[in-house]
Amino acid sequence: MLTIRKQQTKEGPLVELSGTIEESVNFEQLIGAVDGVLTVKCRGITRINSVGVKTWMKYFQSLKSQGVRFRFIECSYSVIEQLNMISNFACGGEVVSILLPFSCVACQNEFVACCNTAELKASNLQVPKAKCERPNCGAQFDDDPEEYFYFLED
Repeated sequence: MLTIRKQQTKEGPLVELSGTIEESVNFEQLIGAVDGVLTVKCRGITRINSVGVKTWMKYFQSLKSQGVRFRFIECSYSVIEQLNMISNFACGGEVVSILLPFSCVACQNEFVACCNTAELKASNLQVPKAKCERPNCGAQFDDDPEEYFYFLED
C-alpha cells in the first residue's frame, strides 16, 4: 500500500511517497493536478513490483508529454534498483538525490545518508564519507558502488 503526503511549495507540489508501488496505485488520483515543478520524495518507497513500474512510467511519461517538469529526491534503494534496471525509469525527470546505505564496522549500526547526484558525478562517483551516529565508530558503504551508481554513468 502506498501512502502520500502532499504540500505546496513556492516551486510547486512536493509529494512524499511511502510504502509499495503496485497495481492498486493510481498516481493521477493520489497526486492530482500539478502546477509548477513536481518534487517527488522517494525515501519511503520500500518496494515496486512489475505492474507498479508500468504504472509509474505511464504516469510520469504522461506528465512529461504535458510539459510538466518533475524531479526525484531522496531516492530509496527500491527506486535506485529500478533506475539501474530500466533505462527510462526517471521518464525525463531529474534524479536530484539518492540514499546511500552504510554500515558501521565497529557497532554494526546500519543507516542511510542522502547524497546529491550532481556532487557524485562531479567526484567521478566516489562514495562520500559518512559517520556513524555513535562515537568512535567508522562507517563504510554497504553496496557495490559500480552497480549502485550504474544509472548515473553517462
